[in-house]
Amino acid sequence: MKSRKMIRKLIKMSIAVSSLTLLLTVSLLADSRTGTLTGKIQLTRGRKDENSIVYLKGIKGQFALPQAVAVLDQKGKRFIPHLLPVQKGQRVVFGNSDSFSHNVHLYWGRRSMFNQVQGIKGTSEWSPPRTGEYLILCDLHREMSAFALVFDHPFFAIVDHPSPGEFKIGNVPPGTYTLVVVQDVKGKLKKREQEVTVIAGQTNTVEISF
Repeated sequence: MKSRKMIRKLIKMSIAVSSLTLLLTVSLLADSRTGTLTGKIQLTRGRKDENSIVYLKGIKGQFALPQAVAVLDQKGKRFIPHLLPVQKGQRVVFGNSDSFSHNVHLYWGRRSMFNQVQGIKGTSEWSPPRTGEYLILCDLHREMSAFALVFDHPFFAIVDHPSPGEFKIGNVPPGTYTLVVVQDVKGKLKKREQEVTVIAGQTNTVEISF
């Protein structure tokens, strides 16, 4: 009986080691076939206490949904982050950290896509059905607004400020793309584009003033 238990234990250990080896191999293989893009964004206009976002334009392919949940909180009568990048179909959780009720109302163009009252410390969930820009409002506090930018790929990042804000986009297929910086300037989304080249197995760096 002891020998059988020992054999089973050894088999489990062998499976665990094999699985870990496979994960490491896949990870190293991905690192060698893709590149990383890092950079700094220096804001020169608009509110510098709100975040900006960056994303890559020109990437084609089918990409799995990220396991991470995107979170948009309401705190101090503000949406945090002000600009929320997500992937189409990704799980988004809306929170309320204030001691009073809020509302989350999403618009895709003029079309209302989501409208939910947020009780004290309450949460609600949403998954974007299509790509594009979504305006987010709180009907209970008209001064509150935010934007969700939905992409069909995972190659984007939030840039926190005060600037220069740093960002990192990993596992990027090698190639030349357009890096787009997005900032809210007086309620309008302004964009700055710059061509970038990502080389497999390397970290590529860029700095942009916007």
